[in-house]
Amino acid sequence: MFQETKHAQANHQKTPKFTADERNAMRGFLQRSEVRLSTMHRVAVGFISGAGLLFLLPVFLKDGVLSIIRAILDYSPPISSASGIGPTIGTLVIYACLLFPFILSLSIPGGALLLLLKDIVRFYFVGHPPTFPENLFNPRFVLTGVAFSPDESEEVKARVLRYQYGTDLIHFVISHADAQSSYYYDVIDKPDRMIVPRTRKLPRLIQMDVVDVPSEKILNELDDDEIIRVHGTYSVGDEEEALLHKPYVERTLKEIDGFNAALGLAGFIERPLYQEVAKTEVSMVRHALKLRSMVLRYFQALLMLLWTSVVTFLMLPFLEDDSGRFPILVVFGITYFIWAALAPFIVQLPLQWLVSSSTADVRRKGVRQFQKSDAIQRFGSLTQRLSYVALLTSVIALVLEYFLHLA
Repeated sequence: MFQETKHAQANHQKTPKFTADERNAMRGFLQRSEVRLSTMHRVAVGFISGAGLLFLLPVFLKDGVLSIIRAILDYSPPISSASGIGPTIGTLVIYACLLFPFILSLSIPGGALLLLLKDIVRFYFVGHPPTFPENLFNPRFVLTGVAFSPDESEEVKARVLRYQYGTDLIHFVISHADAQSSYYYDVIDKPDRMIVPRTRKLPRLIQMDVVDVPSEKILNELDDDEIIRVHGTYSVGDEEEALLHKPYVERTLKEIDGFNAALGLAGFIERPLYQEVAKTEVSMVRHALKLRSMVLRYFQALLMLLWTSVVTFLMLPFLEDDSGRFPILVVFGITYFIWAALAPFIVQLPLQWLVSSSTADVRRKGVRQFQKSDAIQRFGSLTQRLSYVALLTSVIALVLEYFLHLA
């Protein structure tokens, strides 16, 4: 812990000096970045609400899929016992061939929705925030806490820290109910305390004259009930102004650890102003990349769900016809032939729209060239290959149905 403090002190001493204009420029950039990040998160909120997917999926499953399953269960194919085992095997092959496109038509929208939910989780959470140890996994919200930069004013930062540790602000973060649950204390990995931000470790707080330890023990040997005294006054000119009330000046190590653990779970850490700018720039890049894949995934999922729903609902009147004019398996075969024939095109519609608005060279290469260089198109490529298989099985089912029952 002491070695880490020395490294932090060395890094702090190497912090470059900036002019007032340069600092104002960094502050202005951080303000603009906060607005941009807020806009990105408002866009992502639309995907959490479903924006159509979560509304269409229950209707599709209830009114479409269940009706298809009922029609299949009620249908009895004409098989004569005198015809031998051949027609029975042929009928089973027909069912198997139609079962594949039926399951595929449900799996593709469902799989796209599952991938979308995975993208949303990875957009909002991160397992290893910057500057925290890589071997400590504890998911945090991607928008971490923002601390006052110590290079703006060391005196202000020290006073802020004293006020945080020496007042009821600790109880504002960790309520009495939270304290009783012991959650914040259980995540403390003693003696390393990797969850604690490096700027809030006890040696660093002692060095900044925020707290002191009356005990003669080595810091790593302190018990949870050891008293940590928060400095209760600070100098104002030649006078000392009382800041902290006596009940909050003496803290236990357990209280300090719990508060620091809460800061670590929020990804909170003090950074110099230029480091905060660097982290914000990278954060906007990360948000843009995650939104890019999320939005494209969403439109692929929505288009495939709409296409599958249209085909399913158009098929239902033919299945529910009691006159016998439309053989059930033939209706299934034709329907899924049409579905599989257009699915490879529909899943790529978002990219086709983008390509059509690009240069002539890009339009000539088309989506295929884009697929080779972009990992996000794995879902579209997989959908295309499976749709071609479904197209083949639908043809096989129609041919067998014709020769077995219609010929």
